Amino acid sequence: MITTHRRTVLMGALASAAAPPVRAGAVPHVPFDRAAYDRYVRLMNAGDPRVVDFYADDVAFVMNITGKAAVAAFYARHWPFVTETLDVLFFCADSAGAAAEVHSTLRCIRDSDDTALFGRPLKAGEAMRTHGFLIYLLNSQGLIRAIKGPPPEVLQDWRRESSAS
Repeated sequence: MITTHRRTVLMGALASAAAPPVRAGAVPHVPFDRAAYDRYVRLMNAGDPRVVDFYADDVAFVMNITGKAAVAAFYARHWPFVTETLDVLFFCADSAGAAAEVHSTLRCIRDSDDTALFGRPLKAGEAMRTHGFLIYLLNSQGLIRAIKGPPPEVLQDWRRESSAS
């Protein structure tokens, strides 16, 4: 029951992204298919700056960040303190974009006093877990032009974890 609802929500959101009409019998090219998304997630999980290669120069990123350079600067400021691991629960795509349901774990690896970045100072060993839905809209070159979605559900707010977690 939940799976059907989740797919309906994600597919409806993706369909509303104003995909160009497709001729009957034609199979549209999907530039951001599951294999491409898996590469994107691997780069994200590794904190690899090449992840921005998936973004258009004028990308509208979550958290009101605009532009590929601004996203790269955000990651450069974020990654020395926090790692992020995305676990993909569901993914679908068409020629206009993609939708994913993910669990995310943010883990502080070095103390940070930057309250602008995380909302409060963080201490190494703290972690936060979230559940979210992401909509990726693509430009004509197949690059991500926008990432949208409702605020993620916090499954576990920032708290200290043992090193075994």
